[in-house]
Amino acid sequence: MESKKRVAFATLDIGTSQIKLGVYCPFSSDKIILINSLQNELIYGSSGEVRVEYGVIREKSFQLLKELGSFLKANNVEVVYIGICGHVSSLIEWNKVEDTPPEKPFPIWLDTTSYNSLDEYNAVMGNGKSKEIIGTFLPAGTNWLFTKLLQRRKSGFSNDSIFLQVADAIFYELGGQFKTHFSSQLSMVNLKKREYAQELLDHLQLNKSSLPAIDYNPSLISERQKKLFNFPDASFVFPAMADLYTSLYGLRLNDKEGFMLANTSEQAGAFYLAQPNVLNNFLSISFNNGFINYGSTNTGGNVLNWFLSNVLNKKITAEILNDLTDKAAAIEPGDTPIILPYLQGERAPLWNSKLTASILELNSTHTNVHLFRAILESVSFARRQCFEEIEINDLDLIKIAGGSSKNILWNVIRASVLNKRVAVADEKELAMAGLIYYMMKANKSSFAKPAINFSVAEPKPEWINIYNEKYEKFIKYQKLLR
Repeated sequence: MESKKRVAFATLDIGTSQIKLGVYCPFSSDKIILINSLQNELIYGSSGEVRVEYGVIREKSFQLLKELGSFLKANNVEVVYIGICGHVSSLIEWNKVEDTPPEKPFPIWLDTTSYNSLDEYNAVMGNGKSKEIIGTFLPAGTNWLFTKLLQRRKSGFSNDSIFLQVADAIFYELGGQFKTHFSSQLSMVNLKKREYAQELLDHLQLNKSSLPAIDYNPSLISERQKKLFNFPDASFVFPAMADLYTSLYGLRLNDKEGFMLANTSEQAGAFYLAQPNVLNNFLSISFNNGFINYGSTNTGGNVLNWFLSNVLNKKITAEILNDLTDKAAAIEPGDTPIILPYLQGERAPLWNSKLTASILELNSTHTNVHLFRAILESVSFARRQCFEEIEINDLDLIKIAGGSSKNILWNVIRASVLNKRVAVADEKELAMAGLIYYMMKANKSSFAKPAINFSVAEPKPEWINIYNEKYEKFIKYQKLLR
């Protein structure tokens, strides 16, 4: 019956910098159409505050949903499924009695004002106790929902409040229910049971009604919202998911494949059908009938952005990046200095916030182009350290997606440093593609999934030994700074 209807799958991606909406109409195309992208508005404070106003996100999300409604009507869509994903560890306090969203700006994952709660976090989750409570290693951090709730408890909880991720709040506005996907509540969930960890609720003196119910079934969008957005009668919305989780679906991972999500900062990990060892410095989750070990890092495109903006004092443009890349491609890997790229410390696999960046083996022949290439190499060395902890020799292929994966030279450097083939996804909106894949699979859709193609970067044989030697120096210098 579905194949006889004009069915569309749409995704609202509430990112840190952008709020985007895309739609996939499998009856007419195998490509995702980006409806629009709007700039998010972050509020930075002098003491580490990073906040967002819910009213701003709501207004922009609703604008995008209205644009979606116009698209659906113009294309005679009869059924629409909407998925929501976004950054997690935000903390929206919604009043259930008054049914009102917060008026004050709320913290998001970048916010560091929960720093004073880290000792309490360590008392509860440190020294391996997180493995017992939630089933995975979880380092201390101000970006976790549990840490933010510890901090919020100091001013007292209200029985009228429910704590939501920003995407959970938009889901509630559409479907009228407080529901979520377990991935959006990562630090509060027992990953084996996929339910809230009772030990953490007890410690916080909260009950489950203070958090959205973990549920995977879509809800019918309310009549009022269907009218507001000009949606068809058959309009459904899925509980919100973490953007990392949807991106992993987008990569279409097979057994013993590694992955990198290469953006401002990067995430690295591997997928297995058989459960691997639960590591002491990586998160472990079940995923799509298999298992993933992964870690988030502080090093990625942000190091390159810092170099261009603060050292070269240039505006970041495609033309400047292409020019530097062309010149860097002519430099031999043995001729560059070694950089430790830790501008903000490092998370996986080191979990050391006190690490600092350094340039080593610098000499008078080195130019800005040498430094540019050395940065590409240094971030690749940092990812190699992640994969060696995960057991890179067990991996057949490493898939990569994200903004910096567009740089062909960087992909060849990555492949040569890792001595592995690197498969580069052509889909720019991977989180959207993955969420659409998830919704279609959950809905047992008979339509073809969005097309995602990969081009493979091979290691350059003449670079492998050089990079092996430089990587050994990279590790040696790093240990001197720890």
